[in-house]
Amino acid sequence: MSVATRVDLDRCTPSQLWAALPPEVRLAAARSLYAHDWGGTPTKREADATLMMALRFREAAVRQLPVERRAQYLAKTANPGDSIASSLLLALHLEERRSMLAAFLDALGIAHENGLIAEDQEPAPPDESKLAQAAKDLRAKFPADDVDLYLAALYVLDRETWKGVRPLI
Repeated sequence: MSVATRVDLDRCTPSQLWAALPPEVRLAAARSLYAHDWGGTPTKREADATLMMALRFREAAVRQLPVERRAQYLAKTANPGDSIASSLLLALHLEERRSMLAAFLDALGIAHENGLIAEDQEPAPPDESKLAQAAKDLRAKFPADDVDLYLAALYVLDRETWKGVRPLI
């Protein structure tokens, strides 16, 4: 069953989408978050703070845990909050599913670097017919559940820009 059928996407928050993911996808996302060099952003520290609160550990104790153990705990955390859930969803797609992102953005004619849109570029909502074709092309190349999750994440993380994907999920 697709994650998109387990939540009301129109009211869904990033943390609710995260909670609806299968355990193995959450673990892959958590591993991706810890594996990626986020360029000095506080993402890993924020994830560790989430673990500190969930596990009732001190900061030093969390930081002493091996990264794999932190990823496992983070994957099992029921509600990491919207900020970390957003980062986890992004990390999953940027680390594990980058080729799908690149294919989608190429089909839409959105400039990117290996699936990552430049921070200074704010894409306009894509044309619905282009979106429909891009989604159809993705479904021909990638697992349907992965495509549904990607489209759902786009929609939940930025409903204004990606409102056209809603009917495609």
